[in-house]
Amino acid sequence: MDLSQVKPGSLLEIYIRRDGYNYKVVSKIEYVDSKCIGVSPIASRTKLFRFLDTDTVDIVCKQDDSSWKWANVKPGLMTFEDGTKLHIFSPSRQAEAFNRRSTFRLPIYKETIISYEKPIFDKENNDDVDEDRDLSIDEMLDQISERYCELTAKAFIKDISEGGAAISTDALLEKGDIVNFDFELAYEQVKCRAIVVSVRGGKGKEYFENSYGVSFVETSTNFVKSFFAEQRKSLQKSKFSFE
Repeated sequence: MDLSQVKPGSLLEIYIRRDGYNYKVVSKIEYVDSKCIGVSPIASRTKLFRFLDTDTVDIVCKQDDSSWKWANVKPGLMTFEDGTKLHIFSPSRQAEAFNRRSTFRLPIYKETIISYEKPIFDKENNDDVDEDRDLSIDEMLDQISERYCELTAKAFIKDISEGGAAISTDALLEKGDIVNFDFELAYEQVKCRAIVVSVRGGKGKEYFENSYGVSFVETSTNFVKSFFAEQRKSLQKSKFSFE
């Protein structure tokens, strides 16, 4: 797939790796030319997110029931004559098909406590804003969470992949809700922040009523290493069982 096939109005998933952490941001495609894709500015309040030269950035676009990934793109900021600003991403290579269903899923069957956020619609925030300072992702997430109240519930993690997890809980969640949880993986405690992307019918594991698919937006630095350690162990066990 090349840039000429990308349609404005589609959503672009932006994966950012910085200082050992993995982040995911979703924004709407507003502009496309032969060299770059432009999206609605990644911002919190009046603050535009600033990409660093040390960031590793991948983008994924879903087009006509297929997903396409450009790896290691160059991020930037474009300003139009009318003052409109867009974050842009310039690929250095062709996109590759991105098959989410082929992602390796690791069964872990662990109970945990999730915290989840629900919006507070009547809360006003009158804090003074420093217009000249760019916000980090962590600061953006902190500001976003100020508009939410936090609740907790017991949950069961059925399986995980590098990008998300299948969980069940009695909590009533909706697509777009943010959940936080931690669990032991490869003898280490890992922390995850995720967004609900699917609500599945029927009861979940044991006494939990609802099942959900969540996509990670942030993980602790030890997650990837621990995930692949457990993945290798699982694959080895599977291989040996056929011998």
